[in-house]
Amino acid sequence: MKVWTLAVAGAIAIASAIAPSAVIASDYPNKSIRLIVPYPAGGASDVVARLFAALLTKKLGQQVFVENKPGANGQIGSEIVAHAKPDGYTLLSTVTSSHAVAPALGRKLPYDPITSFAPVIKIGDSIQTLVVRKGLPVSSTRELIEYAKAHPGKLNYGSPGIGSIGHLGGALFAMAAHVDLVHVPFKGDGEAMQEVIADRLDMLVTPLARPAVAAGLVKVMGIASGHRSALVPTWPTIAESGVPYDLTSWVGVMAPAGTPPEIVQKLNEVGNQILQDPDVKRRYGDLGYDAVGGSAEQFRNAIAHDIAQFRKINETLKIRLD
Repeated sequence: MKVWTLAVAGAIAIASAIAPSAVIASDYPNKSIRLIVPYPAGGASDVVARLFAALLTKKLGQQVFVENKPGANGQIGSEIVAHAKPDGYTLLSTVTSSHAVAPALGRKLPYDPITSFAPVIKIGDSIQTLVVRKGLPVSSTRELIEYAKAHPGKLNYGSPGIGSIGHLGGALFAMAAHVDLVHVPFKGDGEAMQEVIADRLDMLVTPLARPAVAAGLVKVMGIASGHRSALVPTWPTIAESGVPYDLTSWVGVMAPAGTPPEIVQKLNEVGNQILQDPDVKRRYGDLGYDAVGGSAEQFRNAIAHDIAQFRKINETLKIRLD
């Protein structure tokens, strides 16, 4: 009798431990979700996140609201999510700059980029593009390099902030091309792009260039990846000009550490359904992104890989953020 009682008690204890998580996952979501974008509205990461939020809303049947919490190159918004209740109702739209570049460059963060979050899904890889203002008398990367060498320290490039992928991209270009460029940090990609369009900022490495190029607002020098993209097959790579240059970045979704695995899995599955849709792939392509998807673990591994890669790059650049 006692053995039976102990067995039943043990079974009840196990069921009680498992049931809450299972119930939460099956009932999720039963209210609106907020997706924190740690950058200003209008920038590349904001546009990508808003599209994903709209599509996620349709799939989940609950409103996914985008909240912009800019500051400290993504640190403020990321900290909010890192300390949020891990129930799946507060998510983070994160990018390479804040989650891989910043820690690789020595920034002291109030959270750990790996252990403070539960990776959900990589939304897409961006096509980083080098663009210049219309008034700059160059039409190719080679001409840009020659002009920069003839005017050392006179050309500037913008970025969404010190230690951002745009900052790193500009610094890498200057180093690879052996030219002297002045870095001008802004609060976000959108603000920096507006300065290039206004003919006040010389150049910018940005993922949000296709619309501006198509409208004739800026001139494209080349893409930063090591090979041409099927999305813009006529755009040359910067490497084709003889400059050893290869830079990619991503945008993805994360949840606070401790979020039930069943919720993370559900979000991942729905996210992959969204990103496999041909129309969604086209829409992200128009924004300069290749829709990626994949498992949450693949996303976690990609972040760890990028942190190690950027640390190696910074052994040469020696950019410090602390």
